Amino acid sequence: MADHSQCCVISEPLRGKLCEQLSRRPGRRAEAGEFVYLAGGEAQSLFFLKRGLIKTSRVAPDGRELILQIYRAGEVFGELCFCTGARREQATVLEASEVVELPSDDLFNALRRNPDAVLDLVAIMSDRLSEAQALLQSMAFDSAMVRLVRQLLAMAERLGSASDDGTHIAHHINQEEFAGLIGSRREVVSGLLNRLRDLHLIDYPRKGEITVHTRALQSYLASLSQVDDK
Repeated sequence: MADHSQCCVISEPLRGKLCEQLSRRPGRRAEAGEFVYLAGGEAQSLFFLKRGLIKTSRVAPDGRELILQIYRAGEVFGELCFCTGARREQATVLEASEVVELPSDDLFNALRRNPDAVLDLVAIMSDRLSEAQALLQSMAFDSAMVRLVRQLLAMAERLGSASDDGTHIAHHINQEEFAGLIGSRREVVSGLLNRLRDLHLIDYPRKGEITVHTRALQSYLASLSQVDDK
């Protein structure tokens, strides 16, 4: 059997032979800070991340950034091109990466050979829409601390690895990026991270990678929610 380990979390419609093709295709190397694509550009392809870390985001005219998602190796991004034919967001490399570009026609041909996968693709896109709506709801009703704690727990689940000291997020996510994830300012995020560190809920060395004490942080989130409900 072919080794599909790089596709372990890829969307269901792209599994099997197409997944194998993606993992074997040569990728383009991209360094931290490079753009995979920009908002407003023509959208005729999806992207498969073979290695590294990518963020998608939207940027306001004043330069403020809202991060939509952070993608790890084995994930597909750029699927919003199906909606408009033009990029509404930008994709930026967070750490040295290898990216495979998949023309939309290749995907459509695969879907034509497997019509049931169309429903799977709709389900995946619906999940992404649901995530976007949940983000809007959180921005409207949750405190900055609640949003930050939820992001830390989500990152620990998606990007972390368990250790004796907690769940280690083996990527450097800086304060500006946390601010973009929760729709806040960097100085606010800095104060909140320091507070969580003082409460021994995270380990956060200066300019280092975060370790999350998951159970303790989940309990803290529950206590914050109880306060908000009163």
